[in-house]
Amino acid sequence: MKKFLITLATLVSGLAIFLGLDPGHYAFKYIDVGGHQVRMYIAGHGGPAVVFEAGGSPADGGPLEAWERVQPAVSRFTTTVAYDRAGIGLSAPGPKPRDARQVARELHAALQNARVAPPYILVGHSFGGPLIRVFAGIYPKEVGGMVLIDPTQEEFIYWNQARETNRVERQDEEWKDMKASLDEAHESQVPKGIPIVLITAMGPAVIPSFVTEQQKEDMKFYRSFWLKFHNEWLEKVPDGQHIITENSGHMVPFYEPELIVRVSRQMIEKKSANPQ
Repeated sequence: MKKFLITLATLVSGLAIFLGLDPGHYAFKYIDVGGHQVRMYIAGHGGPAVVFEAGGSPADGGPLEAWERVQPAVSRFTTTVAYDRAGIGLSAPGPKPRDARQVARELHAALQNARVAPPYILVGHSFGGPLIRVFAGIYPKEVGGMVLIDPTQEEFIYWNQARETNRVERQDEEWKDMKASLDEAHESQVPKGIPIVLITAMGPAVIPSFVTEQQKEDMKFYRSFWLKFHNEWLEKVPDGQHIITENSGHMVPFYEPELIVRVSRQMIEKKSANPQ
């Protein structure tokens, strides 16, 4: 797996240079975050910097290559940062527990030590959504906006747990970290005055033929509640925008990267027009 990630990282770097990006500002860096190092991919010029947080659990999520269809394009108009959380991809393992607060502290240290100055536009996919919300709650003055891409919503998880009366409660370490992170996100306050864009994926437009009718009905049922809890959370946010796409399934960064690029550009333009 490590060999595969190294090969993929090399290919992405080569693609960046081919696209005409400044190789001196588009490079991997290993940044110390307090006794262990995380791998970062820093690209572009200017600000505010866009910081990408991949999906997956805090200790077992996606590597920074998850943003390979998004980061090069955003890097054409601002500084961007993608990274491997501790213990993921090519980053060293970090201290436990691996909850959202620990992830936020490490990301903050990494950005400081890499000399990437705030404010940050935080872009989080899936479980990266609650992770960036916790970061924003801890460091509100350093966040200029948030883009939540089909984010995991804690209310949806709570609802689903309550209706599954026969389920066996997970006791593994990964689930404990995820549950703690969802609770921390629920307690976090969105910084006042920052723009929020939440993208809900209701696709794909074409469902594969191998999906059964019962599975289609189940998808429709769960998607309706996925959308419901996104709507309810966003209603509490003063400066929130909701984008619903039927062109993508959950993997929006892969299927519809241009949407994320467009939203990121609009948020940067909005922040530049209203720097306070």
